[in-house]
Amino acid sequence: MILTNNKNQARHAIREKRMFRKAIVSGALVASLALPAIAEEFVIGAVNAKTGFMASYDAPFMQGVSMFVAEANERGGLAGQYPIRLIERDDRSDIQQSTISTSEILADEKLDLFITSALVPYAVSAGMQALSQGMMTAHGIASQPTIPARLGEGSFLVMMSDAHMGAVNAKYALDDLSAKTAYIISSDFDPFTEFTPLYFKEVFEAGGGKIVGHSEFAYDQQEFSSMVAAIKALPEQPDVIMGMTFDNDFPIFINQLRAAGITSTYLGTDVLDQPAVRGLGEVVEGVHYLTMAAPNASDDAASFVDRFKVAYGGDDSFYPAMVGYSFMRLVEQASINAGSGDAKAIRAAFADLEDVTTEIGSVTLKGYGALPNLPVHIMRIEGGEGVYVKSTLLTSDEIPDSRI
Repeated sequence: MILTNNKNQARHAIREKRMFRKAIVSGALVASLALPAIAEEFVIGAVNAKTGFMASYDAPFMQGVSMFVAEANERGGLAGQYPIRLIERDDRSDIQQSTISTSEILADEKLDLFITSALVPYAVSAGMQALSQGMMTAHGIASQPTIPARLGEGSFLVMMSDAHMGAVNAKYALDDLSAKTAYIISSDFDPFTEFTPLYFKEVFEAGGGKIVGHSEFAYDQQEFSSMVAAIKALPEQPDVIMGMTFDNDFPIFINQLRAAGITSTYLGTDVLDQPAVRGLGEVVEGVHYLTMAAPNASDDAASFVDRFKVAYGGDDSFYPAMVGYSFMRLVEQASINAGSGDAKAIRAAFADLEDVTTEIGSVTLKGYGALPNLPVHIMRIEGGEGVYVKSTLLTSDEIPDSRI
């Protein structure tokens, strides 16, 4: 009897333990269902210049990226689903530091997207490292088609390309200024300064125009008298001068050009989209330049500039920032189209983007390779301000083939 009771008690104890374990497991399952799922992060790595000579181009671009990240995370992250984490490293405008910092960030973090400096050697070196890990790589405000041409699949420009800028300036000279002759100025400093005038030449001559001269300069050149003398010696002043002087070279050149009595219309690129250039006074009246960030071109662009002023206390560098912000809008649309936050899926979807509305206009990559097609805005300096003239959207057959 005692043995029987002991056996019954033992069986009862075992049943209670089993029921208790089931209750614990069941409770754990219910608790796990009740807890919110931890969202997968979307991690962006960026190695570019916050100091040094490239900082005036790279840093504002990243301000635009940071603005988007902050706004997106307030609504749940990329596509409202993937919280964004941005990791930045300063390459100090030094290619050796760029290589070191890129190696470190790729070793330390699992990234979904990588952003390089806009300068070609830095973009190619860092981009090569990032692409080896299968993620999409973008190159700030770089415009040189040579970058994705050298790096291959997964490397994308965000900017209008040099081919776009050369072609738009040529079309404007022919169609709007009725120019018959042009003088071009280039530099072998970079593919941007070397090839953009050649794209201009290709389109200008195909449209019936004539190139009457070509001069070359060195980056940060402080004296242009020989170049000005060559233009002055022409039988007639050219209708337009298409030049690649940067904001540091341009003030010297334009002052010497106008002092020599040469009144040809000057056509520049986006490097002249600077307050310091617009503020040079009478000498820059009528100078034209190109941009992707004209506040008067759309309500989205105007709204961005207002928000940028609040975030960063001014609007001097809103142009590169608007490009950075718009780039992230494209990334988000690629994520939506892919239905995923996966790096490879977004990279594939990015190449198929078509007519995506952004602050820099409607952007298409499908059918254009790694070079986005979008409206290029033509601006004219009047009274110290950049006045919006028109926007030009090229067709695929109007864009010259990329030079390498």
